[in-house]
Amino acid sequence: MIRDLKFRVYCRRHSDDVFRYARSILGNSADAEDATQEVLLKLWNHLPNIKRTTVRSWLLSTTRNHCIDQIRRRKPATYELSDDVLHDHADSAADPSKATETKQLREHIDAALLRLPETLRSVFVLYEVNGLRYREIAETLDLPINSVKAHLSRARKKLQQLLTTQQESWTQT
Repeated sequence: MIRDLKFRVYCRRHSDDVFRYARSILGNSADAEDATQEVLLKLWNHLPNIKRTTVRSWLLSTTRNHCIDQIRRRKPATYELSDDVLHDHADSAADPSKATETKQLREHIDAALLRLPETLRSVFVLYEVNGLRYREIAETLDLPINSVKAHLSRARKKLQQLLTTQQESWTQT
């Protein structure tokens, strides 16, 4: 009974983070949903051995490992950035030109994120999308905190370069 309650609380609290992280690694929502279910099943199986204070780190670390295993079994898919990451405004649906701009921006960000090395992309997504702190990212990815800070800085610089290059090519066409 207590195990069921703990599991439900953890699922409610962390399943969205697991899904977003899985989607950032696997590249699409369908695979991310499958990965989320697999990770939550692993949570159920390992629940007695996991400390309450480390559940989030355990889940994200398990998600990363599960997704990497999935990628090894298949070709890489495309990355899918959700509307909530871009913070779309309600008026973009009413304004077709704004909706088109938002869609184009999403496509360019997707393409740029795919070009980042996996470690940089993971750190960037965990920090910017999932809102983890440096310490949580370090625990999740088993990296020193200074490496997390360096990877995040490199990811931002690389994304800026990629998006600037893409913007220059848009204006030339």
